[in-house]
Amino acid sequence: MFNTIIENFHIEKILSTLKNNIVYMIITGVVIALVSSIAGSYFSYAYYRVDVSFYVYSNPDNVTNTGVNLSTSDISQANKLISSYVQVLRSSAFLSQVVDALPLEGYTVKKLQENISAKAVSDTAIFIVYVYDENPNNALTIANTITELAPTAVHDIVKAGGFTVLDAAKLPTSPIDSLHVYQIMLVGFAGGFALAFVFFLLKGMLDTTIKRIYEVEDIFTIPVLGQVPDVSSKKKGEENKITDIILKDDSRFIVKEAYNDIRSNLLFGNEDEGCQIYVVTSADALEGKTVNAYNMARSFAGIGKKVLLIDADMRSSILRTIAPNEHADGLADYLNGQLTAAPVISIDSNMDIVYSSENIKDRAELLSTQKWYDFIAQMQEKYDEIIIDMPCLGVYSDALNMVKTSAKYVIIIREGMTKFVRTKMIVRRIEELKGEIVGIIYNGISIKSKDYVFRNYKEEAKG
Repeated sequence: MFNTIIENFHIEKILSTLKNNIVYMIITGVVIALVSSIAGSYFSYAYYRVDVSFYVYSNPDNVTNTGVNLSTSDISQANKLISSYVQVLRSSAFLSQVVDALPLEGYTVKKLQENISAKAVSDTAIFIVYVYDENPNNALTIANTITELAPTAVHDIVKAGGFTVLDAAKLPTSPIDSLHVYQIMLVGFAGGFALAFVFFLLKGMLDTTIKRIYEVEDIFTIPVLGQVPDVSSKKKGEENKITDIILKDDSRFIVKEAYNDIRSNLLFGNEDEGCQIYVVTSADALEGKTVNAYNMARSFAGIGKKVLLIDADMRSSILRTIAPNEHADGLADYLNGQLTAAPVISIDSNMDIVYSSENIKDRAELLSTQKWYDFIAQMQEKYDEIIIDMPCLGVYSDALNMVKTSAKYVIIIREGMTKFVRTKMIVRRIEELKGEIVGIIYNGISIKSKDYVFRNYKEEAKG
């Protein structure tokens, strides 16, 4: 799985995943935000704090005498009393008095101990009492009650020094700490969106279906011979019309140009090497190997090459639906010895076809006989190009028999259908046997794809 993610990792794929699934990510975020809002009503809170500061005197007579100047020694002694005062103010005995005096319901000594704290101000005779509560008015009431009861209660217990209020309690206008429902909703939306993004990203990274040509170029070192556009006029629920996708005189310009490119790339550097044999195969069914094999043969024949197309798919041949033939005899009949001569059918002056047999099926072992190899050698002397349509190599191993010849493999990849792990597997099988892969045909590319070389052809033609 990790290797699949690494091989599939590409910034364009990440952006494409985000673009294609953004609506689902937003919906997921909104749904989780709404669920969070319901839960948030139980977990939201807002705490208010009221502060009361006190000034401590070491001599109780100085509490009401504002004209006395305190020495450093007085402040030091007062500072020592603060810890005792704080303990008294947090004691159960004092807080029990506070609970009894409060004009509020629902408060206990334990709750007040949790909501009240005190702190001495360093190097001073000042300490501050903090009261926390979800209701600002209640916090103020508790602070005022403490202020009222503290002097007497502390004096009765400590019996030393004294203190006075420095800053009285004030009603707080904003919470010191809070968690609102809208904050929980925002976190829920962000979390839902992030989870959806991770889900779709992993789904995209684990999806090995080839959807863009850059994926082929990134994963394989095999050259792409050409891009064959999807020009089918199929509507929802209908099959492709063969007449739309086979190469003929009145085919669309973009179809002709696709096979012109493929033919040129195959011919490059091979003009003086005699008859070339091309084995056309793919990883799985429905990826277009038969149509491409036929169209390649038509393209070669169109420039005057003498071409033989051999339908060696003895498993599930469909060539007769592309180029109808009334004769049921075919390759298997010849290799099986039922025909003395190969059943070569002339299509036009430059193109011949050997069809698969309608009489004999599933006799793939005939493709490993010496008679098969002798037949190929004989045909090489008569033709300029031989194109062989063979079963899917990801399912059947028939095509591997051709590594014993000078044949070159052409692999068909269909956009939106072929899995790159499957194609990697058949490439590995061919290369392990020292077979030569001449290139890949990228089949079925959308004419609207940004990768398609003739995407703007119509617009340019009008201009």
